[in-house]
Amino acid sequence: MNYHRFKLPKAYCPNCSRKVELLFSEESAELPQFYICFKCKKVGQFGVGELATNDFLAFSTDRKQEIQELVEEIPDKYVYKANGSQLRLEEKTDTYKRRWLSLYEYEKAFGETLGFETIDLREDNRLCKWCNHALEGRRRSFCSDRCSRNYGKATFFKRGMSTLPHRIASRDRFYCRVTGEDLAVTNRFGVRIPASDHQVEIHHLVFVSAGGSDHESNLLTVSKQVHKDYHMGVAYAVNAIEEIKKQQLVHYREKMYTAKENS
Repeated sequence: MNYHRFKLPKAYCPNCSRKVELLFSEESAELPQFYICFKCKKVGQFGVGELATNDFLAFSTDRKQEIQELVEEIPDKYVYKANGSQLRLEEKTDTYKRRWLSLYEYEKAFGETLGFETIDLREDNRLCKWCNHALEGRRRSFCSDRCSRNYGKATFFKRGMSTLPHRIASRDRFYCRVTGEDLAVTNRFGVRIPASDHQVEIHHLVFVSAGGSDHESNLLTVSKQVHKDYHMGVAYAVNAIEEIKKQQLVHYREKMYTAKENS
């Protein structure tokens, strides 16, 4: 059974009027035929109409398991040394280099999503996140659209770190877990912003070289100086981080090591 994906004149989305892609069987018109709109993110079946979304819970337990096994067969874009490791094979080489997992790769590796997408560092949620002025009317985060744009630029486009480590720093509210040092950027209004000025570093409790994973339980927000001191063997940093590692291993050992190290 071969399906072909193509576009044709007059094939437009009934919702947004954009051209849709068609998915038709080569062998028989009796098999299901589909149209896909990437603008609306909708899939329709000819003779049935638009297919409902979020229906995974309607499947039986056995069918869910079958679907999950099929999903696992989708090829990965990159090759990693082990499941959950950030050691990625470079194209056309036999060399592995360190790269933070994307959120998609994190979810696929650990079977869970990484939270902490948004963080509110305000002490008073009645004040603007950017300029600290009082909010008026129905506003809940910013006193103006300009403040919203400035905040977005600082915390996304100019935040100075990849998404996964930024989520970990957000989890720890941009404080060093060893010294308690404030690592958040302070803007010109004196407001703490969840962004890095290159003093935030994320430490692997179980080293990547020892099979440590990128799971959040294996990651710790520390200052640049503490990170340096730890790897130089300075007592205060080593003692504090090793104690945290010991506690984490009690509860999360399986997640903290890559699948290959656990096997």
